[in-house]
Amino acid sequence: MPREDRRGLALVAVFLLAGLLLLASGLTVLAGVFAVPGKYVALHHDTSLRADGRTVFATVTAIRETRHVGDPDWTEYTPTVRTRIDGVTESTRLDDDSADQPDVYRVGQQLRVMFDAAHPDELRVRSDRIRAALVADARTWTIVLGSGVVVFVPLMTTAVRWVRRQERRTAGAVSEMRLQRAAERIAARDREREERR
Repeated sequence: MPREDRRGLALVAVFLLAGLLLLASGLTVLAGVFAVPGKYVALHHDTSLRADGRTVFATVTAIRETRHVGDPDWTEYTPTVRTRIDGVTESTRLDDDSADQPDVYRVGQQLRVMFDAAHPDELRVRSDRIRAALVADARTWTIVLGSGVVVFVPLMTTAVRWVRRQERRTAGAVSEMRLQRAAERIAARDREREERR
């Protein structure tokens, strides 16, 4: 294979890999932009409930199992708890504190739950396991977003510069071509004038 063909194939491979990396990092940044705020809001909410909310005990009365089909399949376990707040007994399903392991909750289990006094119907489980998961999620998605930005921004900057350089070259070549054609037309007119004389 001639050297120029090998060079052309190498350039195609480099552009293809750069394009795939740009696409992957762009999707990573997009996912991070949507995920990170939600993770930090959940972590902040847990922090504020721990600091300023009320904590009471609740009894698990039922556990709803929800099968999720995907890759991989998994089952979600959502507890319903009964608690007494300010003399009122209520039953609440803790959708935001579901688990993916069957042994996290069991009927009859006593849980510490916390809530904002202004919203006593919005209970959250006070759990070191849940807190650790919230912190880990926030950290992981921050790393994902940061990694995506570190790859995406330089690649996009390089791609934009390359496109602009190509546009300038193309514009220069077009301009030279137009000047050459104009010069040829002028030369042709001069020849016609000379022939008429």
